[in-house]
Amino acid sequence: MYIIIVNSHSGRLTFREVSKQLSMNSDISFVPYFTGDYQEEELWTHAIRFIKENIPTIQGIIIVGGDGTFHQAINHLHNFEIPLGLIPTGSANDFAKALKIPSNEKKALSRIRAGNPKTYDLFKVNDEWVHSLAGMGVDAETAIKSISSPLKKWLNRAFLGRLTYLLTFFTVIKDYKPFQMKLTFQDGESLTYERVWLLAIGNTAYYGGGIPICPKADPQDGKLEITIVHSLSLITLLFVLPTVFFRLHTMLPYVETMQAKALSVKTSQPVLVQADGEKAGYTPQTITIKPKSIKIF
Repeated sequence: MYIIIVNSHSGRLTFREVSKQLSMNSDISFVPYFTGDYQEEELWTHAIRFIKENIPTIQGIIIVGGDGTFHQAINHLHNFEIPLGLIPTGSANDFAKALKIPSNEKKALSRIRAGNPKTYDLFKVNDEWVHSLAGMGVDAETAIKSISSPLKKWLNRAFLGRLTYLLTFFTVIKDYKPFQMKLTFQDGESLTYERVWLLAIGNTAYYGGGIPICPKADPQDGKLEITIVHSLSLITLLFVLPTVFFRLHTMLPYVETMQAKALSVKTSQPVLVQADGEKAGYTPQTITIKPKSIKIF
């Protein structure tokens, strides 16, 4: 049996194909939950109750949605240690890109049904589990505003949803004020940065619809990849931006990268934090990695 969590906004059409493929096999049963049929916490309460009652018969939990839906799933379901599968239907699908999960629903479902789940790392931002990236600064402001942007609806209809992040970025950056930041690591070492525009902490490489902000991040190495953009003017930042798409930003003097297993972040002012594109509070924050903590088909 499979439990299927469907993002009602982006996944209904895909679910029709998935259910048709599963129904063609008389030995497979599945129970779907549509996000639009419940209040958010009510959805997870119902799903968790059902999973607890049927754990021995559940082969996997399939998420039909994007990064945000998968984020909610890992925060509510990963303790069951049941393998998760992802059929990406979001506008960005950065986690699917990192794990090379096909965008075609038939191929994604075939990958799930083939079994053989692999083990991946997760990390925590305070009490929030994160599968891909957390961002603090202008990127977090951009990510959160992108969710409710009227541009997203229209760009999704034109299959250009990934442009939402980039276009929103230009509306946010013109008024954004950089900040001072202090990082303290597990061994007690501290580093301070001035005029910080963003801090990205990556378990995988991408955010914002395929932007490789943490290009060397590996979700199976037990480490977090950290990227800091600091000590530059707004004009210089705009010139630096295109280099990110070619993975050349890490060679610039305004960009510092490092790896860590745990760190704390303090800033000169409260700074918005996003986790997998979802709002995750403000600084200060504590970040820790949990290696090999989730199984994904």
